[in-house]
Amino acid sequence: MQQPIGYNEGQPYKVCKLHRAIYGLKQAPRAWYHTLASTLRTLGFRHTTSDVALFTTKTNNSDVTYMLIYVDDIIVTGFNSMAIDSLIKQLNCIFSLKDLGLFHFFLGLEAHYLPYQTLLLTQTKYAKDLIHRAGMGNSNPMPTPMMTSLKLRKSDSNPYEDPKGYRSIVGALQYLTITQLDLAFAVNKVSQFMHSPTINHWKAVKWILRYL
Repeated sequence: MQQPIGYNEGQPYKVCKLHRAIYGLKQAPRAWYHTLASTLRTLGFRHTTSDVALFTTKTNNSDVTYMLIYVDDIIVTGFNSMAIDSLIKQLNCIFSLKDLGLFHFFLGLEAHYLPYQTLLLTQTKYAKDLIHRAGMGNSNPMPTPMMTSLKLRKSDSNPYEDPKGYRSIVGALQYLTITQLDLAFAVNKVSQFMHSPTINHWKAVKWILRYL
C-alpha cells in the first residue's frame, strides 16, 4: 500500500494503519462477519454448531428467530412477525439495510408461495444456467439420472481433457441436490472422481445433465 497522491505527511515509506477494512481486500469478508456476528450476539443471537452462517435466538419454546447470512445477503424468518420487524429496525439503526420483503430468490433458490401456507422451493433458473454452461442446451433428455448397469472405476478410460471444468460442473450439481434429491446418488458417484476424471466419468455427468 502506498500513500495517496497529495498526501505527504510523515515519512513516505511508512505504511498506513487502517482503522477499518477496505472493501475488496481478502480480509474484508472476515472483518464484516466479525462485526455482524458481534452485533447479533448483543441482540441475543448465537450461531449454530452446524453452520456459523446460521444464527438463532429463542425467548421461549414457540418464539424462535432464524437468520441466514451469505456475505451481505440475509434471510430472516421465525414464528413471530413482530419480533422480526423489531430486529430489522434494530439492525437498520446500525447498518444500512435494504428490506426486499418476502423471500423470492437467494443463492439460486427460488421460493414460490402457494395456497394453504405452502412454500415451494425450486432451482429452475440455476439448473437451466448450469445446463447451458455445460453446452447441453440442445441435448436429448434421459429418463433416469444414471444407467442402472453403469459401474464407474478410477481408470476405466482415457483422462478427461478438462478436469477443472469437470470439477466445476459436478460441484454445481452437488448444490442442485438441495431440491433435486433424485440426483443425489448419481452426483455422489461422479463426485468420487473429482481428482482425476476420465472420459467415462464425464459421460456419466452428461447423462445427469440430460436427465435434468
